[in-house]
Amino acid sequence: MPVSYFDYPETQNYTENDYRWKEIEKGKFLVTTYHGAWALLSRDEFDQLRYGKVNENPDLCKKLEELGVIITEKNARPLLSNYSDRFAHLFNNSSLHIVTITLRCTNRCLYCYASPQPPNAKEYDMTKSTAKKVVDFVFQSPAQNIAIEFQGGEPLFNYPVIRYITEYSKKLNRKHKKKLCLSVVTNLALMRPDILRYLVGNAFNLCTSLDGPQEVHDKNRKFFGGGGTYKKVTYWINEIKNIQEYSLHALPVITKFSLPYYKEIIDEYLKWGLDRIRLKNILRAGLARKNWDKIGYTPQQYIDFWKKALDYCLELNKNGTYFLEGTTVLIARKLLSKDYQAYTCLGNPCGACLTQTSYNYDGSIYSCDEAKSFEAFKIGDVRNDSYKGIYASPRALNIVSLSSCLNLLCDSCVWFPYCNSCMVSTYGSQGTPIPKLPLDDECRIRSAQIEHIIKKLLFSEEDRKVLLHWCSTRKGV
Repeated sequence: MPVSYFDYPETQNYTENDYRWKEIEKGKFLVTTYHGAWALLSRDEFDQLRYGKVNENPDLCKKLEELGVIITEKNARPLLSNYSDRFAHLFNNSSLHIVTITLRCTNRCLYCYASPQPPNAKEYDMTKSTAKKVVDFVFQSPAQNIAIEFQGGEPLFNYPVIRYITEYSKKLNRKHKKKLCLSVVTNLALMRPDILRYLVGNAFNLCTSLDGPQEVHDKNRKFFGGGGTYKKVTYWINEIKNIQEYSLHALPVITKFSLPYYKEIIDEYLKWGLDRIRLKNILRAGLARKNWDKIGYTPQQYIDFWKKALDYCLELNKNGTYFLEGTTVLIARKLLSKDYQAYTCLGNPCGACLTQTSYNYDGSIYSCDEAKSFEAFKIGDVRNDSYKGIYASPRALNIVSLSSCLNLLCDSCVWFPYCNSCMVSTYGSQGTPIPKLPLDDECRIRSAQIEHIIKKLLFSEEDRKVLLHWCSTRKGV
């Protein structure tokens, strides 16, 4: 007669789930599971878990059963549901479609991961015929939610194709009846009142870059022919913020020049009426790779900057000024929720070839937005390939497999359920998508951020209160 999975000796009516652990404070052990549950245990409790003696402590047994750290007949079925929810992105198909409609740009930003071309290089504009094929490809995705995000270069150089894709996608959607969302990422240098009216009228989400006060912003983000871009971008930020019930998102990319200015960068956002910031470290891709000696930093330098910026944001909130840091919210939600959190870069597998697709101006398809910096991550072409053909191909499936990190030392890390190695960053710094983890910048940055946030949730009541308030907002981060 077969032995049931739950036919244990009378002294142990459970089995341990796959878990990872770390002594996060002296005598306090953090235990995490692949489905994202975590528990803080005393030394005695941790010893009872690892030596199979949980039944000796009924309170601990109940706690670990509810979390899914141990598996019992009672929690096995709900635990399967938790795994399904956590990894929903494996089954829902690509929903974010990033369309680079031109490589022409007004700017020559030091860290740009695209391949910006001069303003007169019209051969790098997406044509309407290619744009039609992109939209036709997008609507082959079975995903019910479809977001089309226009990028560049500077996408407003090819404003007619923005309008064409907008109208054509809405036409197709009358048949497909998906939830369609449109957005544009622009440096605002080419913004005009008529363009802004069109974007507002079509409910576009609008995002720009503001790297901080003028002395920081203008070091990082110069016009193609020279000169800073601060005055142009802040003029339009002010204009857009004056439109009632219309929101603008901005983010700064942090370079070596930014590191001394954590407070000033946040104050600049407050100055322009923005209530959130998502601090973004640079990847070794595109121009950032070429300029690394000028703008780069060590992971520890970035983490020191980010911690000080986060502490300043927390103090603002404690003193009555609502202002959140977006990376913190993304990580905290992943720590606090059983569900999949829709952010490409924090997950295993990540969203490359799963939740996000990137289209270059010529119709080439890449695994994610940053991936278009390297031909190694090209997975197809809208002019020749079908959606099913691309996403069933060995090239796409290999990218998904690699981003699962199951073949790396990541699998034994306590932060594995909340993190991921970035193949694009690794490829840019190490020349391979398979990282040497002790040398991997993203690994060191992300693991340090996760540990810092979970310590705030665990050991600081004031900080925890602010973080929970941030996580309750449904506005974009």
